[in-house]
Amino acid sequence: MPAFKYHKQLIYGRLLAHLLADYVSFAYQEQQHALPDALIPMPLHRKRQAQRGFNQALELARPMARTLGCPMLSATLKRVQATHTQQGLTAQQRKHNLRGAFECSAPEKVTGLHLALIDDVLTTGATADEASYTLLKAGAQSVSIWCVARTP
Repeated sequence: MPAFKYHKQLIYGRLLAHLLADYVSFAYQEQQHALPDALIPMPLHRKRQAQRGFNQALELARPMARTLGCPMLSATLKRVQATHTQQGLTAQQRKHNLRGAFECSAPEKVTGLHLALIDDVLTTGATADEASYTLLKAGAQSVSIWCVARTP
């Protein structure tokens, strides 16, 4: 994962995206659930994206959307606050760090939809919680969190 996220080895992102899409497709068929109406990659603040050179969640969501046949709403959720990096913070500090960090720029595009929020790693869930809260407040019916890895 570090080669993908921190060293711009995008080939690993495509592989991880296809593995996650295969898993999700199988799981949703097994449980007889419909796939979400749209995928939303976890946004990075423009400064963090400029530093990194790409958004790892977008690099996962793009091939997943193609594989699953789901539309991707990449500009709908925006990170409007340049928060400190989450690494090394406690769960409480992460939650406080992210308060108000996201904005839904087009509520009419998410109203009534079941969305899947795509990210690479879920640690405490603070980022996913705040992003989901923003989408639900904007009118989304429900938000599922899809990630490649979960840290303890």
